Amino acid sequence: MKWNLAEATEVGKVGQMTTLGSDLSVASATSHVGFNIGRINGRLLDLELSALEQKQQVDIIASPRLLASHMQPASIKQGSEIPYQVSSGESGATSVEFKEAVLGMEVTPVVLPGGRVRLKLHISENMPGQVLQQADGETLAIDKQEIETQVEVKSGETLALGGIFSQKNKTGSDSVPGLGKIPWLGQLFRHDGKDNERRELVVFITPRLVAIH
Repeated sequence: MKWNLAEATEVGKVGQMTTLGSDLSVASATSHVGFNIGRINGRLLDLELSALEQKQQVDIIASPRLLASHMQPASIKQGSEIPYQVSSGESGATSVEFKEAVLGMEVTPVVLPGGRVRLKLHISENMPGQVLQQADGETLAIDKQEIETQVEVKSGETLALGGIFSQKNKTGSDSVPGLGKIPWLGQLFRHDGKDNERRELVVFITPRLVAIH
């Protein structure tokens, strides 16, 4: 089973997956936790994803392969453990703790007649979030994106799952060194800007039946 996970920026409208040059209209997404499903021709998938990556419209996060048996769950993870410093209470003592920031998939395939496969899927991406201040110290928040569904596809057919969005708002300024910090007049030598980045998590899965000899 081959699967790709990509994040797209400014590609298509909400509720439409247009990343591969084919307008795959699906049900409109009404919230950030819903997701859309589409079926596409997988022959040119790698080439088209590579072309979009060169245009900086898509970031391919991972492209692993996973071998699974009939009605047996299989899973794969890749990522890292993030260290962060924790201060405890009034003593001020610090320690280092770790949290996982991984991309993972768990799949249970069911082989059906006619070369079809039913897939029970759970896909998750965990990323480091903000450091939260608590009464007994600090803890690291983990931002999670998850897809859980059950679909039926033909062997060799590519399945696209999307509709999970994340948004980052950044602020910054460019200024002439020294002059940009002058009270009142500094605004003439400084440019303040905002950058709003919206990303969609899209997963491509291509199951293939493998003969066992």
